[in-house]
Amino acid sequence: MIVAWPVGAYAETTLVVPQLDDPRTLSPNPAADTGAYGPGSSIYSHLVVMDWGVVAGTPAYGDLADSWQISPDGKVYTFKLHPNIKWHDGKPLTSEDVKFTYDRMIAKKYPYAAFLRDVEAIETPDANTVVIKLKAPNAAFVPMMAQAAGWTGKIYPKHLWEKEEGFDTGPYVNKPVGSGPFKFSRWDKGSAVELVANPDYFRGKPKIDRLIFRPIADANVARAEFDAEQFPHLPYDYAPPLAEVPALQADPSLEVVFTPSHYSRDIQLNLARAPLSDLKVRQAISYAIDRDAISRLGFNGFWKPAFHANVDTQVDWINTDVSFPAFDKAKAEALLDEAGLPRKDGKLRFSVSVTGPSYSDCRAINEVLVQQLREVGIDAKLEAFDQATWFRRMQEKNFDISCYFTRYGPDPDAYREHFGTGGPRNFMGYSNPELDALGAKAATISDKAERKPYYAQIQAMLVRDVPYINLFNEQKTSLVRKGWSGFPLQDSGYDKSVTWFGYYGVTPPVK
Repeated sequence: MIVAWPVGAYAETTLVVPQLDDPRTLSPNPAADTGAYGPGSSIYSHLVVMDWGVVAGTPAYGDLADSWQISPDGKVYTFKLHPNIKWHDGKPLTSEDVKFTYDRMIAKKYPYAAFLRDVEAIETPDANTVVIKLKAPNAAFVPMMAQAAGWTGKIYPKHLWEKEEGFDTGPYVNKPVGSGPFKFSRWDKGSAVELVANPDYFRGKPKIDRLIFRPIADANVARAEFDAEQFPHLPYDYAPPLAEVPALQADPSLEVVFTPSHYSRDIQLNLARAPLSDLKVRQAISYAIDRDAISRLGFNGFWKPAFHANVDTQVDWINTDVSFPAFDKAKAEALLDEAGLPRKDGKLRFSVSVTGPSYSDCRAINEVLVQQLREVGIDAKLEAFDQATWFRRMQEKNFDISCYFTRYGPDPDAYREHFGTGGPRNFMGYSNPELDALGAKAATISDKAERKPYYAQIQAMLVRDVPYINLFNEQKTSLVRKGWSGFPLQDSGYDKSVTWFGYYGVTPPVK
């Protein structure tokens, strides 16, 4: 049975947050679980963290860490923890909890281990100090750890988990004990996860007394409930059609929030599947895409086309000398002919499926993209899945073409996550030893001017090899009821949300 959780059921300081998926578990570290990102980021703390303040220039800030120092050789990071942090059960949190969590992640090869791959040893000289020694210098170490912390970088209590074999077994998988701003209260699977404010949180008690995450898969349902004032914030997952923006901006009870991003919106091509394994076919697809038409039809002209292998918020790193081609239907047709894929009976050449996450922007892109592919003779068909199923299929490489999002920050080492051989988000199966070597070398260099040429070469390779095709500078659109502030995508929430899934910074209307 689905239980209603309206704002009016509790005090005015209840915040209901809609999200696309129900969690699989409430132990986020063992595997990617989109439904657990929000609850997990509110229950647990992290060593270092990042939120949407990254678009305003903050690549990382401390969560449990009060400060950190880097040795002159770039191989030793010494973190000082905030004093007097407590777990939700009242026990003190110490450096041993951080070491225990990271050691287990590495041993179990959990997703966050990809960001700890250079770790040689973790030492705890005292209860408030964590010393991480690296095998080689890594200029991207802190910002990349900070970003990934929002997904699978949560710190767990050693005293509760050390007898378990992993973070996926035992009594605390779905009854979590963390040290974050909110405590676990209850989880009605398929209905809601309820958290309550942690009065002993080391930064101070949140201004929200009760935080409820509700899975709502249907954007129309979420919008209807927002319009009925069942919750004060409509996240970008449920972004309204941009054609509606002028009317929404005229509504005095609403704020339309536009947030730039260090992500792109692009498409990934499965290189293991013919004929996408043929470079000429991938090049043809690149020429077949009319970004201006997609922006006009799908985004009312609000989204800016991207032709480089980067995005505008990372302007210091963009290689402007190389770019994906502009729309040229005749060139696309010619390349497909050269690839030995003529139109059959003058009609279609071959079939592909086009999929993507449940986000409204990807749906808008895909609806136009399939028509543009069909215009050059590719029999493109849409495949729609719920968010969790889509992501599982991507991990299994069970797709042809998918709308996706490439991260270009908070440090350009992010290229290795998406395009390095075996990278955790390299769903395309792209493998380029030269790119791998460039990325590994660049990460050891701290001087920005010296690093930049390495990433310029990486971008040139991606444009040449076309494992993906960049389409747009991503822009998040969300709605907030007037009087509320501090949501993650508002500038009032920057550098205080504690992950980009966090709600610690939210302030309700004055009573």
